[in-house]
Parts: sequence; structure tokens; C-alpha cells
Amino acid sequence: MSGTAGCPGGAAAAGSDRAAVLSLAVLRRYVAWVDLGLLLGGTDGGGPGGGPSETGGGIAFVPDLFSFLAGAGPGGDGIDATPRTDLAVQAAGCLSELVGKGMEVPQKVALIAGLDLFRGLHGATQHGGGAGGGQGPGLNLTDVDVTHVDAVVAVAGLIAEAGLELLEAWERRVLLGGGGGIAGADVLATLLRQAVALFFDCFAYDDIDVSGAVVPLASRLVVVADAERGMADGPPQPGPFGASEHVPRIMDVMYRQMRYPPDFGYDYEDDEEAEEEQYRASLRKLYQAVIRSSPDFALRMVCSVLSALPQPLSAAPTPDLEAALRLVYHYCEGVRPPPGLKTVMEYGTFREVLVALHSSDIASHPHREVLMLYYDLAVRYYPIFRDGADLLPPILAAISGSRGIQHAHPRMRSRACYLLLKLIKAVPTTLRPYAETAVEGIQGLLDNPTAFSIDADDKLYLFEAIGLLLGKTGMEATEQQRYLTAVMTPHVRSIEEALASPDLRRDPENFEIVLSSSISAIAFLSKGFTKPCREVQVVLLEALHISLRVLQSLPQSEQVRSKSIILLQRMIVCLGNQTLSHMANFLELLVAHCTNHDVVFVAQLLNLLCSKFKGEAVQVIERNLLPFVGKCHSLMPTVDEVVGLGDVPPHLLTEQLSIKKLSYAFLGHVVRYKVTPIFLSSTNIGSLEEILTTMSDGAVNVTDPIMKKTCIQFFCELMGQWAADGAIPKEHDALQKAVVQFVGATVIPGLIQSFLDPSFNEMDAMKARSISEVAKLLLVLRQKRGDAEFEHFVVTNILMKIQSPAEVVNDIRSASDPRSMDKALRQMIKAKKGK
Repeated sequence: MSGTAGCPGGAAAAGSDRAAVLSLAVLRRYVAWVDLGLLLGGTDGGGPGGGPSETGGGIAFVPDLFSFLAGAGPGGDGIDATPRTDLAVQAAGCLSELVGKGMEVPQKVALIAGLDLFRGLHGATQHGGGAGGGQGPGLNLTDVDVTHVDAVVAVAGLIAEAGLELLEAWERRVLLGGGGGIAGADVLATLLRQAVALFFDCFAYDDIDVSGAVVPLASRLVVVADAERGMADGPPQPGPFGASEHVPRIMDVMYRQMRYPPDFGYDYEDDEEAEEEQYRASLRKLYQAVIRSSPDFALRMVCSVLSALPQPLSAAPTPDLEAALRLVYHYCEGVRPPPGLKTVMEYGTFREVLVALHSSDIASHPHREVLMLYYDLAVRYYPIFRDGADLLPPILAAISGSRGIQHAHPRMRSRACYLLLKLIKAVPTTLRPYAETAVEGIQGLLDNPTAFSIDADDKLYLFEAIGLLLGKTGMEATEQQRYLTAVMTPHVRSIEEALASPDLRRDPENFEIVLSSSISAIAFLSKGFTKPCREVQVVLLEALHISLRVLQSLPQSEQVRSKSIILLQRMIVCLGNQTLSHMANFLELLVAHCTNHDVVFVAQLLNLLCSKFKGEAVQVIERNLLPFVGKCHSLMPTVDEVVGLGDVPPHLLTEQLSIKKLSYAFLGHVVRYKVTPIFLSSTNIGSLEEILTTMSDGAVNVTDPIMKKTCIQFFCELMGQWAADGAIPKEHDALQKAVVQFVGATVIPGLIQSFLDPSFNEMDAMKARSISEVAKLLLVLRQKRGDAEFEHFVVTNILMKIQSPAEVVNDIRSASDPRSMDKALRQMIKAKKGK
């Protein structure tokens, strides 16, 4: 191999280089599988366990590998890798395979020492020239583009892998005292010092692939440094090697590497720039490790970096300032005990850092990324404003002005809208002195946009911000009403103009965006109120009324329906049962026009009404019960829709089950929250048998354990409310008996039979829940109807017919609580299945 590389003579030399590359590639793949004893030349066969001896003995081709590294080809923009570079890459790969071979730690250390790895790499950096006398620039780990980056990346990976192996040995030998068979501390320390010297060259290298390759080694060094401090009674004492002494330099290099290149465009959709961001994400994890290891040192480093920035901060270089702000922003992520934010805000020094930043002119910096990061930092460390309210006006002015919401860049505007909302949420009461001014300013931006428009979704952040300023800052009720009316008036006027337009019917698509946006604005405004005063309730009720008119005009619009549901959910929270007078009309339109895309949201609204208002919801849901169940049935795709298929295709089956689940869950909410009187209304009573049959089918035949459980609970709750004598009006006595008969003669036998089916696995935890629910149903039957009917329906018609053992029958008869009944049912299943 060494004889073929570097042969003189044009094409012959190129051919020999390619042959050498292929030879190394083959060797690289075999090294991991070959016994090292077979690779050793001129030795006694190696050390204990088949590894090399501690004196290292030589592996015959290793000098050639270092020689190939020394002859790596040059790099630079636009320069392709030469065969010499490929040789160097394969040589580093062979060495990595050797270092990475699976063996015990003592043998691994002996191997690395025997390879004389780090001195060999250091020698390759001192001169060029490959095996056979070829020329090359040498392995340069400090100057970019002198050595081709592919070779440098490969060497960085080798250094990281060997360094990690040595650090593991150091922890066992020195820190944990378990060094049986491992080389002495002095030998390990020498190897580690050699490794660390090369590591810092790679870590500081101006290429993210090279530097990123050794970040795992940097993280491990920090962990070992933390372990060293944990073992020492006081400050770590000088020794042959100490990871702690390298942490300051790691932090220094990390900060310099966190800086983005001057030409970085902050376009995270660009592949190259996305790689830059991923690299810096790994550096931030390293930074968190440093903070966990030594929070005081990390904070001193942060202060040092900030004090070294040129003043004023508004003129500081973007890469330096952005990286410094990153150190501050992410500091709390590594602080212990959690939550880091609460802990770090108790640090006087850190609070001084925040005050200094907020007191500077950083908000006047021209670069949007600096501004965004500063605003993010301000929101993250919001507690500083509670004690320093005088710091709020400058940040509010900046974030809502031309350096934020009115910025030329759309990403800056969007982020500023979101962060302004977050800041207001964080310190609402502190904002009381500025609430009126802030509301007027935000309203001005919404009503009279500047040259740079705000995206519709971002406007919703601002509407929510106004709502919070009105509802959470302690503003007087009359002022809340006045400002809320002023903010809503433009939207109400816009809605009325659109509804009055003769073009609404002819071209509804042009109007649905405007109308749905206005409904969204009202919904997000209401987020600032949970228990609004009477004055605000009047305004919100009027908004609800006009929103109903929008839905009545464009019920076929999915956007309008979607925004109407959001508004209704908010109004339920704000207005409580005052919404019920409007709700039936909303539901009628939503149920009639919903599609398989938004039926789930209609179901959620119905469930919310049941859980929130319980019996009061009867008047609203009564006339929408059957239409909703019917809509669910109509939206379920059928096999007939797919020509030529016998069985239900999987995708149709999934869609059928998802829609069935909506109807089962809704009917379950009806009985769980005691809205059951709707079943007895003149509108619905004629369809009760169909409803019971639907739920029985779900309880008995549906295999999904959650749906099955929901349906069984439906009958358990229904029996609990209706089965006892006198539980429902006397005129429905016949109906009561029919329901009990249906449950006792159809539902319960069907459930027991489904448990005995071979496909039912009672050992499955999810499916076993159904047994527990049936146990509760049986107990409710006996409690409400007495022992005689329990004996008739359960013992005579079920247990005797399936010939259950006498002891099982007795256990079921005597069961008095869910646990004992559940146990008895399991015994029945086990006995019938012969287990």
C-alpha cells in the first residue's frame, strides 16, 4: 500500500493513489473484525485479553496511516477532494476503527498508547509529505483551507472518539478508584493532555463540521470536571490531569464559535444556514452542561463577555452581541434547582445584568435578530419588571414601534406581536399605569396600519393583548366597556356593511374572509376576560348576537363556522348561561352544515355545553340531539362509495370509527352530566330505541377499548338515573320498563358473550377495563331493580345458559362491590375459556 501511493509519473501516480484509497477502504472495513494480534508486527502477540501489550508493539501499517494524514491535499472554496485527501480520510477512518474496537477499558488504553496516536497526529501537523515521498501541505488543524476540510473532519472525529475512551478510563481509574488493569494515572494524564491539545485546535476551527465533531468530547470534559469538583472537599487540587482547568477555555471557545458568520442571512429555510443553526444548538447544550457544572463561573463569564462588548450596544457588532445575548437568554436553562427561572431571579448579579441590558440602548440596534433575541430575553426574564416597573416603558415602546410591530421585516413584525402578548400576560398588574396608552396604541396600529401591514394571524395576538390589558390590569368597569366598545366598533361596522351588501349572496367567498376575521377578533378580545363585569358582558352579548347573523348569512362557509365555534367556546367561559338563549340557533346551523372536516369541533362544543351547564343545557341540546346523531351517520363513508370492494377498506374503516366515536362520546356526555331529560322530549322519545341500539352496538361489537368503555358507561349511567322506581315521570313507566328490559336482555348478555369470544384478550389492560365497567353495570342493575330482576336477567338468562360453574355463580350473586364483581367476572371468563 505504501509502495503504491505516490508513484511518480502522471497517470500512473493517479492510478496508484486510487488503488491505495481502495486498499485503505477495504482495510477500514476489516479492521473492526480482525483480531489485533494478527495485525501486530514484531511483538510477543499483545497484551492480556488479546489486546496489544502496554508497551504498544507496532501495527505494521500504522506509520503509513500517519504519513497519509501528513500528505492530505489542500482545501479551499471550490476545490474538490484529491486522491491524497481521500487517502487521508480513509487513513483517519482506519485509525477510528482501531480505536473503536470493542474491548475492555485497560486494553483500549493500552491500544491508544501503543498506537502513539496523538504524537502521530501531532507529527502529521508538523510537515507535509506522504508515504513514498509524495508532497502535501501537512495536516493543518488551525488554518482553514490549508488542509482539505474532509480530512480535517475525519481527524476531528478520530480525536473525539479517542478522547472519549480515555476520559472513561480516567473516570474509572482516578475518580472512581476502579482502575484494575488500567494504565497508571501518569500514563493516562499524558495521553489526555495530548488529546486535549488537539481537541482545542479542532474545537476552535472555523468550520462547523470540524468543530461540531468534537463537541461531544467538550461535553464529556465538562461532566468529568463536575465529577472532579464533587469529589474534592475544596477547590480541585493540581494533578497530572484535571478536566476542570480546561472548562474556562471551553467556555471561551464556545462563545467565539456561537457567533454567526458576518454574512449569515438568518434564513433558516436555507439548508446551509439550517446546518449552522443545528451546530449552535449543540453548543447551547454544551453551555447548559457548563452552567450545571459551575453556575457561578458561567455567570462570571457572561458578565465578562458583556463588559467586553463595545459601547454603545446599539453599535456593537451583530455576531458578538447576538452571541452574548444568547448566553444571557439560555442561562436559566442550566441552573439548578428547577425551575431555573425562579432560581436565577434570586441571583443579585444576574438581576444586575438584566437591569443593565434594559437600561442600555440595545433596542436601537439596527439588526432584527438582535432585537428579536432581546425581546425574547425580556419576556423570558419578566420578573425583573415587577420590581423595576420603570424598565417597562422603553421595552413597550420599542416592541410596539418601528423596531418591533412596525418593523420592515415580516418575521420581526410577527414575532413582536407574539412577544408583546407574552409580556402583557406575564405582568398584567404591573402594566396598569400604562394600560390605557397601550390599548390606544395597539388599536391605532390595527385601525390605521403603517406602510408595513400586519398578517391576519398576528393581529389576533394584538386583539388578545388588548383584551388582557382591559380585563387583567385592574381597569375600572366603565373604562373597560368604553375601550372594548371602541375596539369592537370597527369590526361590528365591517360585519354590518358586509351583511348589507347585495354581493354577499352572489359572491360569498369574497366576504367570508372579512367576516370570519372579525369574528376571530372578537373571540380573541374576549380571552382577556374570565368573569367580566356587567358592563363588559353587555358588549360581549351584542357581539354574540351579530356573530349569529354572520353564521345565518354564510352557514356553508367552513371558515365562518370554525370561527363561530371558537367564539362560542370563549363566550361560554365569559358569559356562562347567558349564552344559552343564542346557543340553540348557533347549533342548528352548525350541525346542519358541518362536514367531516369540522364535525369534531361541533361535537366538542356539544360536549362542553353538557359538562358546563348540565341540566340547564337541556333546552339547547334537546332539538339538536337527533340532527347531530343523524349528521354523524350521514358523514360515515360506506362501502358502496368504493366500487368493486367487498370488505370495508382500512382508510374508510378508520374514518367510520372516528365519526362513530364522536356520536358515542356525545351521548356519553349527555348521560354523564344528567342531560338525559332530552331523551324524553316529544322530539326525541320516538328515537330512543334507535339511540339505545346504537350504543348497544358500540358496547358489544366495537373492538376499540375506549369506545367500548364509553358505551358501557352510557348504560351504567342511564340505569343509575332511570332504573329505580319513580326515577322518571310516571307517564313514562312503560318506557322505563322497556329500557331495563333492553339492558338486561340485550346489552348485558351481548357484553358477556363478547368477553367469551376467543378474540377478546382479558389480559390486555385496555380491554380489561370493559370488564370493570360491566361489573359496575351489574351492581347498578341489582341496586336499582332488586335481587329478583338481577337473578332473572343475569343468573337465569346468562350464567345458567352458558353453564357457568356453581362457584362462579355464587361469587357473582354475593359480589357487593365493583372489585369483587370484577374478580367474579374474570373467573367466569377464565372458566369458560378453559384457562
